[in-house]
Amino acid sequence: MGSVGMTPDSLSRTISEFLDGSRTAVVVEDGAVAFDLASAKYSISGEYNKCLVHLWSNERNIVRRVLDAEVKGTTLRLQVQRMGQNRPTRLDICRDRDQRSPAARKAARAAYEPRLRRALERNFPGWTVVRLTTAMDLERSFGPAYVRGWMRQGQRALAVVGVNDEETQATVDGALTCGILWLEECRLAQSERRLVEGLVLAVPKGAATLTRQRMAHLNPGAASWHLNEFDQREDTLVRLEIGDQGNLATRLARVVDEGLVLERFAASIARIRAFCRRREWWRFRRSRFRSGAAAWNLRRRE
Repeated sequence: MGSVGMTPDSLSRTISEFLDGSRTAVVVEDGAVAFDLASAKYSISGEYNKCLVHLWSNERNIVRRVLDAEVKGTTLRLQVQRMGQNRPTRLDICRDRDQRSPAARKAARAAYEPRLRRALERNFPGWTVVRLTTAMDLERSFGPAYVRGWMRQGQRALAVVGVNDEETQATVDGALTCGILWLEECRLAQSERRLVEGLVLAVPKGAATLTRQRMAHLNPGAASWHLNEFDQREDTLVRLEIGDQGNLATRLARVVDEGLVLERFAASIARIRAFCRRREWWRFRRSRFRSGAAAWNLRRRE
């Protein structure tokens, strides 16, 4: 059933209640995953007779006005408006994180396998990629999301695990667990032939943060650990230094001189204030300074 006639307050409650049980959901807009709520943030507002949803992450920041909401299975389907646009669009919040069809998932994983093989051959000269597979082996906890294989160089060998850039962040973060299990499986299978020295792990570009932190705590005496970011657009495989975790990402915030800003725009501010005084039904109020700019609210009195 739809939810025609829902008030902003009831819309806000519906969204809040759904999100309370969906901390690892994904937000889909225009057919693509826009936010992963495992890492992204959100806020919901029902003020001024409008339901607004604000979503933000390190990559993007959006605000949508919610007009309607409907729960369909594990998905909350929202009818929304972009700021400054009249035409409604759809925003889905999905507890089922992977929204691709089974055929699309299978095709993406099949296409990834030969690309990973070529990248390994370029970046590990002298090594031969013996085998890569995505075949399911539920007895050993290996699913089709991860490409598994191994490389050899004489009597030496390395286990390989890769995950493509269309998988969810949670799947990417699970690659290390798969890799450790696969390393042990390779060592058992090759114990009488060659030494499997370690693991080569390939994750999508920009998705290695958590895996890198985890690998920094692995025992370097137990295996050699190789973490790589694979940029599928450029077909480049870049090795990351696992132990390089000491640098902090810092930035300098601009100091706002309120006096200079007000002096620069004094004439414009005076004209707007005069307009509001002549028309009693308008209010003009300064709300905040942010990012070097002054902001005001210009609202019609109710």
